[in-house]
Amino acid sequence: MGCELVVVLTDGAAFSQAEGYLPYVSALRQSRIKKKRADEDKLLTLAAGLLTGLEISRRTGIPRDRIRYTHGSFGKPYIIGSELQFSISHTKGAVCAAFSDMGEVGADIERKDRRVSERMLDRTLSEGEKPLVRNNKDFLRIWVKKEAFLKRVGTGIASDIRGADTSLLTDTAAYDCGEYLIGVSGNGADTAVIRVMHLSELLAEYDCMCVK
Repeated sequence: MGCELVVVLTDGAAFSQAEGYLPYVSALRQSRIKKKRADEDKLLTLAAGLLTGLEISRRTGIPRDRIRYTHGSFGKPYIIGSELQFSISHTKGAVCAAFSDMGEVGADIERKDRRVSERMLDRTLSEGEKPLVRNNKDFLRIWVKKEAFLKRVGTGIASDIRGADTSLLTDTAAYDCGEYLIGVSGNGADTAVIRVMHLSELLAEYDCMCVK
């Protein structure tokens, strides 16, 4: 399998259009969704759960309703009973998940139109990265790689983000994907396969399960 990325575009859908699929995600995720205030946050959290459940089951053979997780000290999830590694990220309008059978993996997704401040540049860029940033897109390309690496090692942004110098990382890459930039870190990151689908296609997969 190597390293694969799956992106789900929500296409401006409302949470009410997908709310009926709540029973297909875990009780813990349902609880998290109910605590979200914004409609879009609820939809993205639900879509992330639907996507990972479907893809993990497909890749491991574990029935979707029997997938169980354990977590690292900073909350990184691992699948009990499988060596498959995965990482989830979402931003406005899209959910991204990375899967790998070659070791730890991390992923991050951001919209290309996200604006960042000078203060953020100072707080996040290493000395080696600063000369590489000429515009907003340059920064976001570094940002998604940095976030992906920190998710891969399991610390997230709890660690000093400037210490993750992407100019020195050989197994971390960034990809253009329409309106988005995707970062992935792990073995095979530079040759990762990307599959893009729409929310309607993801929901249709679950409809097929019901028919069967």
